[in-house]
Amino acid sequence: MKNKFKKLIVGLLSLVMAFGTFAFVACGDDADPGDGQQNDQTDGETPGGEENPGDDETPGGEENPGGEENPGGEENPGGGDDTPVLPTDKTPTIYLAGDSTVKTYSDSQFIGGWGQYLDLFLDSQIVVANAAQGGRSTRSFINEGRLYNIDDPEYSYNFSENNGNSIEDVIKEGDFLFIQFGHNDDDTKKESSYSTMYNRMVPLGTPDENGIYPTVEPTEDMKKPTTYLPEEYTSNVSDTAGALEEIAKYGSEYYAYDSGATYKGYLKVYVDFAREAGATPVLVTPVARTGFNSDGTLKDGPGRHGDDFAYVKAVRQLADEEDVLLVDLFDYTKTVLETAGPSYADYLMALVPNDLTGTWPTDYDNIYGNAELGFEKIEGTHYNKYGAFITAAAVAQTIVECGASVTANDGKEYFNFASHVLAEPEQFVDPSNRMPISTVAKVEDVLDKVSVTNPDRVYKQADEVIAAIDALVAKGPVTAENYLALQPECEAVRAEYESLNFDIRKDVTNYDKLVEMEEAIAAQIEAARPKPVEVITLDASAAVGAAAADGKTYVSGPVTVGDHVFSFSSGDMEIRTNYKSSPFDYGGKTYQATTQCIYIPGSSNLTSSAKRYIEFTVEGPCTITVAAQSTNASQVRNVQLVGVASNTVLGTFEAAAGTTVTSVEVAEGGTYRLGSAGSGIAVYYVIIEYFE
Repeated sequence: MKNKFKKLIVGLLSLVMAFGTFAFVACGDDADPGDGQQNDQTDGETPGGEENPGDDETPGGEENPGGEENPGGEENPGGGDDTPVLPTDKTPTIYLAGDSTVKTYSDSQFIGGWGQYLDLFLDSQIVVANAAQGGRSTRSFINEGRLYNIDDPEYSYNFSENNGNSIEDVIKEGDFLFIQFGHNDDDTKKESSYSTMYNRMVPLGTPDENGIYPTVEPTEDMKKPTTYLPEEYTSNVSDTAGALEEIAKYGSEYYAYDSGATYKGYLKVYVDFAREAGATPVLVTPVARTGFNSDGTLKDGPGRHGDDFAYVKAVRQLADEEDVLLVDLFDYTKTVLETAGPSYADYLMALVPNDLTGTWPTDYDNIYGNAELGFEKIEGTHYNKYGAFITAAAVAQTIVECGASVTANDGKEYFNFASHVLAEPEQFVDPSNRMPISTVAKVEDVLDKVSVTNPDRVYKQADEVIAAIDALVAKGPVTAENYLALQPECEAVRAEYESLNFDIRKDVTNYDKLVEMEEAIAAQIEAARPKPVEVITLDASAAVGAAAADGKTYVSGPVTVGDHVFSFSSGDMEIRTNYKSSPFDYGGKTYQATTQCIYIPGSSNLTSSAKRYIEFTVEGPCTITVAAQSTNASQVRNVQLVGVASNTVLGTFEAAAGTTVTSVEVAEGGTYRLGSAGSGIAVYYVIIEYFE
């Protein structure tokens, strides 16, 4: 619950405040319809398509109640020579319609959307309702019934955002509708993939001689039956069954990619929709994506909002043409990323896979660059919690700027709740400690009307860690008698060091002593570990068969390692290369990263009906270790060890998002099977150790 006594901005609305002090602020007629950007810019990690974290096609929630469709809307009552509908004096609800860069993520995920932080910059009288969801475009958001109700008995799309309600069901006079799309609309991604053309992509259209893109609104007669897919899509995608299954949920008809409407036309539907409800529309340009030119500016091009950021320009043009309030988040985030530069912009971005979870910010800091924790790479589309937080601050600052310069007396739509913006947020999100303090300051200095720090950020200093290391070393040296007691203390000091900012870590003058203690403890652990008299290792590369006619690679048949034979329940078990293990140390040996795995599909009951498993016989008591990975980054799965004679599960090996190494002690010799009792698992290594 918000603190109603939070400090409000004093004198924020003084009309003597200069208007437009930020390049990323645009209000009403001042929106820039033209080029806008001086620099080249960006997408980031995958020009072929937006990552879609946390997006289930039907994540639950009540079915969207029916109602009258409003695909095109009436002629805009706020554009042209007409006077826009002004907001009432009541404090509004702010509805957010957008994609994965806006949506709300759980606190434990290493990814954020600016929509989940906007309310931290507003007092308790303002409500933010985030209806954004990953993977959505201006077109799919409408087709799915998220904007207005779909009155069709065949409509069956379910969603949980906005409590399962369409925005039409809840928006009222005096409210605001913030509209940010573009990442998924961008059809320049076709150059690398047509996969999302059927549901997401939206044509921009050909600009006229002045560079103005066409505004062609979707109308009822443009709809296609939901049995239809564009020829351009079907000729470039081999399997269309999933696409047809999804669009069938839209009802009997929908707006297809080639229905004839354009990106600006779909955006105008949202503008007209809000005004017809007595609410105020606010267009928001899509946030920038990383990917740098040699001069430090962001790249444009396919999958990066188009050449010269065409999709961004189109939003600005519509804001100008329809006299709509504009929040130019693209300009702001471009400035922030270029200020951070190629060396540190990554620390504003999310991690892949997005499903990795942990405690903010310590684990977040540690996981950067740490493949052993399941980290694969840093992406270029979605922001992490800190990046999303400062983007929300930019939205709040735009409200301050525009609210201070445009009032009801001007006869225009305006932010009538600027006085509810806080000078300091009720909370602040700390950046990753791997981003230098000086870079954090440069990034945050882009904002000069809204602070993103409350209370003043205080960084832990090196002397605390120096003292902790000295105290640890005083308990040494490490011996066979004390290493188990020293191990948790050493781990605690390591955590203290990791919590220091990147800039401050260099001041820990005795850091080498901590490393020496860690190495000494590791040596004692290894020395105390019983040494096997025999080790049998099956790795996936030993089981690779010839490529089949269907393009897949299957297991070769029984594999002999030493005097052990590993057999496979079926010749159609695949060897896959689309997963990658991380290197790991086990038993005094380093196992290298590999992209080859034995893929084991799931079975409802491994003890009775498994059709896919690895079978082998052990000679006596041993330790069996499995290095495996779940093929779904969001699910932890289990490999089961089943005794053939007893037909019972004797042990379980974990398979998480990253390479997971688990050992099980086997008490007696016999024949055993390894398989998944749930869903698909990638097995990289099976290690059998015999001890005296």
